[in-house]
Amino acid sequence: MISICGEVKTMSGKTAVLYATCYLDVSGVTKINFDILKNLKQAGFDIHVCVTDDDSHLINNWDLFFHLYIKKPFKLRRSTGPLFDVFCDYLDKNNISCIYNTHSLWLYEQSGMLKKRFPHLKIVDSLHVLEPYCFRGGYPDISANRHIHQNIDRSILISEDLKKHIINNYDVDLAKLCVVRNGIDTDKFRQQECYKDKFKQELGLNRDDKLIGFVGRLTHQKRPLLFLETALSIAKSEKNSYFYMIGDGELCSSVTAFIAGNKLQRRVFHFGQRNDIDFVFNSTDILMQPSAYEGAPLTILEALATGVTVVSSDVGAIREYVGQCSVLVPRTSEAIESELFFAEVLAKLDSPADPEHGCRYVRENYDLKITSQQYQQILLDVLSG
Repeated sequence: MISICGEVKTMSGKTAVLYATCYLDVSGVTKINFDILKNLKQAGFDIHVCVTDDDSHLINNWDLFFHLYIKKPFKLRRSTGPLFDVFCDYLDKNNISCIYNTHSLWLYEQSGMLKKRFPHLKIVDSLHVLEPYCFRGGYPDISANRHIHQNIDRSILISEDLKKHIINNYDVDLAKLCVVRNGIDTDKFRQQECYKDKFKQELGLNRDDKLIGFVGRLTHQKRPLLFLETALSIAKSEKNSYFYMIGDGELCSSVTAFIAGNKLQRRVFHFGQRNDIDFVFNSTDILMQPSAYEGAPLTILEALATGVTVVSSDVGAIREYVGQCSVLVPRTSEAIESELFFAEVLAKLDSPADPEHGCRYVRENYDLKITSQQYQQILLDVLSG
C-alpha cells in the first residue's frame, strides 16, 4: 500500500474506489453508474463494488454485468460477523481511498463512524431523483441532512433542479455540490440504416405501421397502466398503430391482465428485459414516458439520439434536459393526463418531430464520455484535497 498526501494507492499505483449501493437493480441509476465505472476503470482506477442491502427480492439484477466488466460485487449481507467490522476489513484489504455511494442508506448511516475509523477516507455520493413517497424526498434529503452532509466530501447532482431543491431546503456547503448531467453512449444510440424497421419486421409489422413504445420498470412510478390506457384509446382510432412494452416489475401481472382483458394481444407486444434497445429504437416512431416522478431518464436521451419522437410527463429534470426537443405533458390527474397523452401522441403520429434535431442535441450535450470525464475529475479533486 502506498500513501501520498492521504490518498491510498495499491501497489500497482492505481487509486482504489469502492462503489457502494443498496443493490444492483435493473434501473437507469444502475445503468449510468455501470457505464461511468467502466470508463473509470479504463482510465486507470481500481474499481470495487459492494451491495450493502439484501437483494434476494430482485427478479433481475446487474450482478453479471458488473462481474464481467468491472469486478465481482461484494454482498455485505451475506457475510458473517458485525456488518460494520466486515465492511471496514474490506476497505483495509482492498486499500480503498474513496467510497462512491449511490442509494445506500446503510452507508449513509455508517458515514460518521467510517470517517472516524479512516480519517483520510473520502466519501462521494450521487443524487438522482426526489422520491415523494420515500424519506420525504428520498436520498437527496438524507444526504443533505446536517448529520450526514458533514461526512460527505462531494455530492454529484444530476440536475440544477435537484441542486435548487437542496439549497432551498438545507444549510449545505455549496462547495460540496457538483452538477453533472447524465450521458449516454452516442456511438451506440444513433440512427443506423442496418437496423431501420428490423424490429417492426420481427413483430410482423409493415414499415408504414406506427410503433409506439414504453421502456422502463413496470412500477407505480413509471405508470405502465397509463401507457396502456392511452394505447387502448389510440388503437381504436388508428388501425395501423401498434405498441410495445419492455421491462418487468411489480405490475407485470396487472399489465398482462389489462392487455388480455381489452383484447390487445395483437396490438401490444409485451417483453421482459431486452439488451438491444438501440435496435428497438431504430424501428420506433414514438416513445411515451408517463412517469409520476423522475430524475432524468436515460431512455429519453437514448430515444432522441436514435431519432425517436418523445412524449413524456413534465417531471423531475426532464424539461431541463430535453424540454426543447420533446413534447411534455403536465402532471394533473391521471384521467386528464391520459387525455393529454392521447392527444399529443396522435398529433405526433400525424406530424413527427424532426429526428435530426433530437439526435444532434443529445450528441452535443449528453455524451457519456464527457459525463465520465467530469466524474473522474471530481474524484481526482476530492482525493487530492
